[in-house]
Amino acid sequence: MPARPTPPAAAAKTVLVFGGTTEGKQVAAWLGNTDYTFWYSTKTPVEISLPANGRYRWGALTGAALVAFCQLHQVGCIVHASHPFAEQLHATVAEASRQLRLPVLRFERQYPERLVHPLVHYAADYEEIIDQLLAAGHAPALALSGVQTIGPLRRYWQQRPLFCRVLPREASVALARQAGFPLANLITGWPGAELAEEVALIQRTGAQAVITKESGESGFLSVKIAAALYAGVPIFIVRRPALPAGFRPITRADELLAHLSSNLHGPSPDS
Repeated sequence: MPARPTPPAAAAKTVLVFGGTTEGKQVAAWLGNTDYTFWYSTKTPVEISLPANGRYRWGALTGAALVAFCQLHQVGCIVHASHPFAEQLHATVAEASRQLRLPVLRFERQYPERLVHPLVHYAADYEEIIDQLLAAGHAPALALSGVQTIGPLRRYWQQRPLFCRVLPREASVALARQAGFPLANLITGWPGAELAEEVALIQRTGAQAVITKESGESGFLSVKIAAALYAGVPIFIVRRPALPAGFRPITRADELLAHLSSNLHGPSPDS
């Protein structure tokens, strides 16, 4: 069994992990096998069991608040493993990184290759999807894009019936209610990992189109696409936003540890 990487005794820098995702949990697990102190941060409260060297915080951070947090806790590196559609967080992290000259490691999820198929449509945003749905007369539609997209899809569901699946959490239902979404069309449930589950949902709702976002394999995007194709209905997918150019991509634990060793402590004498 390999030895646990141990920071030099003089190092006081910590790691800040933005999570709330499968990837965030994976980063926390990797860091749990080291002696690096780290903070795990999410926008909303989540239940997570962290190793002894991890601490948890939640709540959205403004740019100024993030800078202050990093200074207070001597953050030497940010590992950005949050949702690919957390655009505000992307921008906030990029600005804090610029101000403090902090490296940002981006642990990105895996994405299926974009398909060229008559039933698969990629769009820049939900407004583009709404225009296409209304022009083609697709109704009802089934949104598998989460509660945060109820607002952006308002123009559609105010004119045509829309079913929307949200996570089975009180907060999600409360957000839908606050938006004025018809609760009779709200479906609470976890994303289906099995093709049969998603096909059954499409058939049960009578959906003539599916709406989702390019959330990667962690969001079961391949399953959603396959279900729509099996059911013979078009699927409309919002393309994931581009990440700031300064983020450094990582995909493996050894890459993370190599970056942290260099960023927090500088290169070794032998390097």
